[in-house]
Amino acid sequence: MKPARCVSVISYMSFVVVLCAFCQWFACDAAAQTKTLKVGLVSSVSGPMAPAFKSEVVAAKPAADLINQRGGLVVKGEKYKVEIETADDQSSPPGAVSAVSRLIQDGVKFVISPMFTPADLAMAQSTEDAKVLRVCPNRTDPKPFGPPNRYSFDAEATLYYIAPAYDKLKTLYPQVKRIAIIKPDDPGVFVANEAMERELKKRGFDIVFNESYRIPTEDFYPILTKVMTQKPDAIECIFAILPWAKGIITQARELGFTGPITAVSAGFGDTNLLKGMIDQKYAYDICHCIPDVYSPKMPPIIKDFRKLVEAATKEHLDFDHGLALQALSVIIQGIEKAQSFDTDKVVSALEAAKSLSLPYGTGKFGGKELIGINRLFIRDQVPFSRIMKGGTVEFDFLPAR
Repeated sequence: MKPARCVSVISYMSFVVVLCAFCQWFACDAAAQTKTLKVGLVSSVSGPMAPAFKSEVVAAKPAADLINQRGGLVVKGEKYKVEIETADDQSSPPGAVSAVSRLIQDGVKFVISPMFTPADLAMAQSTEDAKVLRVCPNRTDPKPFGPPNRYSFDAEATLYYIAPAYDKLKTLYPQVKRIAIIKPDDPGVFVANEAMERELKKRGFDIVFNESYRIPTEDFYPILTKVMTQKPDAIECIFAILPWAKGIITQARELGFTGPITAVSAGFGDTNLLKGMIDQKYAYDICHCIPDVYSPKMPPIIKDFRKLVEAATKEHLDFDHGLALQALSVIIQGIEKAQSFDTDKVVSALEAAKSLSLPYGTGKFGGKELIGINRLFIRDQVPFSRIMKGGTVEFDFLPAR
C-alpha cells in the first residue's frame, strides 16, 4: 500500500472511531435527559372480572407508546416518557388494596383506578392518605368522586349523557311514549336511575316499569316477561355489560318486543362487538352512548391508537382498549398544566382547566352541582351509536347541552 493511501485509510478509521464515540455519547446524553413518569393501572388481570377488562389491560402499553410518540410530557423544560405499571386487583376489594399498596411503595403518585366499582372504592382510603391522584376511565355514579375524596377524578361522567341522548331519541322515535326501565341490582346505578326518571318525565315520557335484576344472571326472561305486560314502546337498560346486553336484547326480541332498546347512561360496551354478538335478525334499533371506534368521524388520535393496538395485540380495536388512554390523557394534561408532579397542584390545575382534550373530544371537569366539587369530566359532545336493521351502525357526536 502506498504511504498516502495508508495515511488516508488511517485518517478515515480515526474519523469513524470518533464519530461512533460521539454518537454513543449523544445517545447516552439524550437518554439521560429523558426521564420517566411511571403511572399505575389497577385492574382485574385475574379473577371473575378479568375477561371484562382484558382489553384495557393489554392496551396499556400501546396507550403509553402513543403518548410517547406524541412527545411524552415536558415539565419545567425536562422531557419525560410515560410507562404504565399494571397491578392486579384480582377482581376483589382486598386485591385492590394490596395492588395499590405495592404501587405506592414503588413511589407511584398517579393511578388509573379500577373500573370494577367495589375495587375502586376499597383502595380510596389508601390513595387519599398517600396523596395519590387516581383517575377512573369512566363511571356513572358521581358520589365516589366527591368529598371526602380530594384526589379522585372521573374521566367520563356518563350521567350527563342522558339528557342529550333522549333529545336525540325523541327525534328518532317520535312514536315512543312509554318507557320500561330495567337495571342491575347494583348501588352504582341508583343515581343514574334517579336522573333517568327525572329526564324522561321532563320530556313527557311515561315510565311504565322500573325494576332491577340480580347479578349475575343470564336469564332475563322473568323480568322481560313482566316488562311485556306493560306494553312499553322502548326498553331502557341504564347499564349492561356485553354478555347481559346480548341476553336482554335476544330474549326481549324472542318475546316479541320490536321497539328500541337503549342504554344511554353507561352503554352496553363496544358497538361493533355488540353487533357481532347478536343474531342479525334481532340487531336493530339498539342505541347507546358508546363511540363506534371505526367511524370516519373518529378523531385522529383514535386512528393512530388503533394502529398501535392492533400491531401490539393482534386484536381489532374496541372501545375498552381506549379506557387506559382516556384516564392517562387526564393525568398527562393535569401534570403539564400544573408544571409539577405535586398532586395537590395537579388537582388544582385540573379543576381550573377551561378545556382538556381527551381521545374522543374536548371537555372540562364539572359536577359541582352534584357532588360539590369539580371532579366529573363533561364532554362538549356526546357519542351516540345506533345499530340499525341489517347490522349497519349509525354514529354521531351530539351537542352535550
